[in-house]
Amino acid sequence: MTDVSSPSIQAFLVCDCVIEDSLTKKKSLIGLFTHLQSMTFPFQHHQLGLYFCMTDAEGTYHVEIDLMFVNTDQLVCRASLPDIVIGDRLQISDFGINIPALLFPAPGRYEFRLRMNGHMIAQKDFHVVQVPAPPGA
Repeated sequence: MTDVSSPSIQAFLVCDCVIEDSLTKKKSLIGLFTHLQSMTFPFQHHQLGLYFCMTDAEGTYHVEIDLMFVNTDQLVCRASLPDIVIGDRLQISDFGINIPALLFPAPGRYEFRLRMNGHMIAQKDFHVVQVPAPPGA
């Protein structure tokens, strides 16, 4: 593998869904959030979307994304993406990923960690909160 530069992350966001327009390649982020709520645990969320935008990158990058339960330092999920090839360091590149059916073991703080070629280059945390059942439920 040739020498590659370390990208500069412009944005790293978590949402319910990322939609990409097939014509313009513009991405729509649906349901941006900083916390999720559930009455019971473990809690399965139907889908999460991740969006990241970077520049100052040139070369081939192997991308992995980890979801960690920060309270216990437990790996919840790991996803590997197809290698990304970027030809121009001045190029702005953005990516949207949808991850189906994630299971959250307990309430607490979670964090997505974006690694490129084995180096962590961005992290985004959010909280999963337990809410009481409505009266009479």
